[in-house]
Amino acid sequence: MFLNMNTNIENLGLCSIDSLKLRLEIPHLTSFDKSLLDHLTVVNSSTGEVEQEFKRRSKKYNCKEYSFYASYNENVRTSKDSFSDCITLLLNSKQIKGKYFSGLTIDTIKDVYNEVIKLGIINCSFDTFLNATPTDVDFKKDYILELDTYKELIDVCKIMTKPSQSSKLGCNVFKQLDNYGIEWSNRQTTKYRTHPYLKIYHKGIEITTNSIDFYNEYLKPKDVKEVIRIETTVKNRTHFRALDIGLTQFTFIEILSLSHDQKQMIIQKAVNSHLANRTKAKSFNSKLNMTPAHKVLLNSILGFTTELNWSISRIESLLLNGIENKNTKYRQKKLINELYNDHIKDTNYDFKSTKIESFFDTIGWF
Repeated sequence: MFLNMNTNIENLGLCSIDSLKLRLEIPHLTSFDKSLLDHLTVVNSSTGEVEQEFKRRSKKYNCKEYSFYASYNENVRTSKDSFSDCITLLLNSKQIKGKYFSGLTIDTIKDVYNEVIKLGIINCSFDTFLNATPTDVDFKKDYILELDTYKELIDVCKIMTKPSQSSKLGCNVFKQLDNYGIEWSNRQTTKYRTHPYLKIYHKGIEITTNSIDFYNEYLKPKDVKEVIRIETTVKNRTHFRALDIGLTQFTFIEILSLSHDQKQMIIQKAVNSHLANRTKAKSFNSKLNMTPAHKVLLNSILGFTTELNWSISRIESLLLNGIENKNTKYRQKKLINELYNDHIKDTNYDFKSTKIESFFDTIGWF
């Protein structure tokens, strides 16, 4: 295991909820903030998902370096034959302040409930709150990984992404100053059962640039500089049912009560829906010492062997095609075989370091 046990970041390597939308039926509430009647949002009548951009249309309740969002939804389908007006709340880990990295759990959710009641967004019993309906649930796991190794991990994920003819599928690598990572699909996808939204990003970079005031207020002096995160979204009841992890009620309390193995299965299924069979993955050792031309050639050989299952003789034939000079052809053939033998042949997902391999082990990529 590669987790740094000397860190002061809680919950490393364990899956928890980072955020979700929680829908509460008006008849189950004692009262609610009537100004929410001015903040209507459109809800899909079949899935219960908020169709329009939630934050733009909802009411924002400002707290110290974090916020709550809420909206009023009319005539929402709550069962096969029932409809009700509802309040939808956006809940996230910032609302538990210093416990941020623990995520929304059965142990931390009472703090969020108390804050919602205190702000006057709604008034209801804690039991009503726990039995409301969750949608757009983000499950996350945090890890510690050095930046150079993390960048190599992102490269491996890009290479091993399943090919797709659709521009909406495949992967998107982002390398901004305030965010560095890779994502698959998007949060608005309708193909969530086969291609759920999945993201790996550098939480340390993100939180110390985009959320530095929150960090200074609640998390300092936690050492976040090497924290990376993987997260995936489960859209709705239909999506939870398709995951086949044993849910029956699909209520908030049931989601909060998921076992470690059930939450791990959610991450694992998302990962394996986007990445090719791991047993095809090959070595990336010593690439840092190569010339750019040799790296390009190795990546070409790697692609042909892992994605197309070509033999080395077939690869030689393609790459040497058109080279007439015998000496040049001999040298290039020798180089192709050296790269193949040194970096690909007889390796079994021998990545740059055991830390990358350990990461892939813990997210369930097989």
